[in-house]
Order: sequence, then C-alpha cells, then structure tokens
Amino acid sequence: CLPGTRVDLLQEIYDWADGQDERCIFWLNGLAGTGKSTIARTVARRYFDQKRLGASFFFSRGGGDVGHASKFFTSFAAQLARNVPQIQRFISDAVTEQNDIANQSLRDQWRHLVFRPLSRLEGSSSLSSLDRVFV
Repeated sequence: CLPGTRVDLLQEIYDWADGQDERCIFWLNGLAGTGKSTIARTVARRYFDQKRLGASFFFSRGGGDVGHASKFFTSFAAQLARNVPQIQRFISDAVTEQNDIANQSLRDQWRHLVFRPLSRLEGSSSLSSLDRVFV
C-alpha cells in the first residue's frame, strides 16, 4: 500500500497478527479491484522484514502456476521449511514417506505437508516459540 493509505485496515490486521485479537483467521474480502492483494502483500512484506512470515501465496488469475491451486501446498510447505526451522524435519519426513506428494490430491498434500508437520510441533516446546504469520 502507498504510505498513509488503508491505515485503519492495516492496523486491524497487524493487531490480529500480533496476537491482540483472538481470531485464528483474518478473512480479507471485498470486490475485485478493491486492493485486497495489495493489502495482503503489504502485510506479508512487513512480517517478512520482521522474519515472522511463515509462508505466503498469492493467486493470480491467468498467472500460470499461481493461477490455480495445484502448487499451493507444495509452495507453502517449502516456505514453511525454509522460514520455520522447527518444522523443516517434519516436512522432510513427509516428503520421504510420500515421495510423489506433488502428484497427490490437494487434501493429501495439505494433510502430509502442512497439517501433520504443524501438528507434530504441538507437543514440543517449539510450538510456544512459533510466532509466524501466514498470508
């Protein structure tokens, strides 16, 4: 966003991301062309600069691999592994166990590459130190 624009909405999102809001998901919606992608990219950049971005993915109509969901979970998991060291081993294990995961259903990709690795953090001290934002 340009400096000084969308200040109230950005602050609401930052408050949510910084734990000052109990919602697990912040749903940004609006009509086409109203700036949702620009806002999301601004938020992602802020948390990337703070080294708090877990992962981000932006769909783009007609944008090749980012125009549809087929690369969503594999891209998301790769970023998680890079940005959240505590989870890297769990994602690597998932790929070793399911070496054709990129060709499996989106549900299976979600389960093996994101959900299970994040769930495995739940019982460890790593979860309490996990302070990441996903856009």
